[in-house]
Amino acid sequence: MKKLLIALTLILICSHTANAQLGGLKINKKHLDAATKTAKALTLTDEQIATYCQEYIDWMDAHNPVCKTTDSDPGMKAVADRLEKIKATMPSDVKLDIQAYYVVDQNAFACANGSIRVFAGLMELMTDDEILGIIGHEVGHIVNKDSKEAFKKALLTSALKDAVGSTGDVAATLTDSQLGELGEALAGAQFSQKAEYAADDYGYEFLKKSGKDPMGMVTALRVIQKLSDDAGVDKSKAKQLFSTHPESGKRADKLEAKYKKEYK
Repeated sequence: MKKLLIALTLILICSHTANAQLGGLKINKKHLDAATKTAKALTLTDEQIATYCQEYIDWMDAHNPVCKTTDSDPGMKAVADRLEKIKATMPSDVKLDIQAYYVVDQNAFACANGSIRVFAGLMELMTDDEILGIIGHEVGHIVNKDSKEAFKKALLTSALKDAVGSTGDVAATLTDSQLGELGEALAGAQFSQKAEYAADDYGYEFLKKSGKDPMGMVTALRVIQKLSDDAGVDKSKAKQLFSTHPESGKRADKLEAKYKKEYK
């Protein structure tokens, strides 16, 4: 399997500050422009965010091997077949774009437009029920609008403000480097503890609605905690992989206590 590709582009912009003079006072026009663009970005419509999400997921799919059931590569086909089997157990009203990347990284993510990507490296370490719980967890982030807010914050990074704030009510077409910058911002995003607990509960209930044992959500969190623990001295790697899944052990304890009350 390949390593997940997120193109990182460092853009250095050197310019003199533009000032407008009025009665001896200097108004920093550059800061005013930035404030205006930020305000526009903060008021992005759902349609604009969905468009940017689609641009991003298309870019990610183009830069990473997406597993298909028609793949000639036996490894990629096996991952795709397994994911289709897992998805077949989901509630029938769940209509989302869920696919797998054939990469060694151990993670999963969701976009506000309903796209979810699971990494083959994580699938290798989890059972079908655990992966279904992870999918349910990511669905929870979409339903609770956590993914939307994280995406909006990522769009406000300095490299993207100009592009997002310069097109009025129409979503801009982001460049390859801007999409890479967006990917880096999203990789470092972290949901609140409240949001994570809510998504855990959603994943737990998602398993029940799928006719599965909700303990799968508990054990999935245990796997993530073990991966974080096993990262050992490589704290930078652990932070990158699990920045969106803090304190997985405590979250697993909370869900397990809930499980024991329900299944005495």
